[in-house]
Amino acid sequence: MTPDIWARCRPWLQAALRPECGTEASLVADLTQGRAQLWVGEAAAMVTQCVEDPDGACLHVWLAGGDLTDILKLKPGVEAWGRAQGCNRVTLSGRKGWRRVLAAHGFVTVGDELMRRL
Repeated sequence: MTPDIWARCRPWLQAALRPECGTEASLVADLTQGRAQLWVGEAAAMVTQCVEDPDGACLHVWLAGGDLTDILKLKPGVEAWGRAQGCNRVTLSGRKGWRRVLAAHGFVTVGDELMRRL
């Protein structure tokens, strides 16, 4: 991640970052150390992490910010990458509005998270 890319994505991701999700410093550390992936669109950005749990590998969307249409344009490439990493599903937790938006894209509510099989 270059300083120019971070400067472009920072406002979008800061708007989505809540204290319980981490800090800007922890986000930058995870991105630069390869523990998280940054996906950049024209007017949006997304951060994912591969997570292992008893159900197998999962691609978790940690943050997404910017233009909603642009965030959704990132989804096919992000999901293809997750499948290539051996992930069997994608998950996210966030604001209630995501449930309505992502239901049309095959996501279902499981507890407090949204999930879609890959």
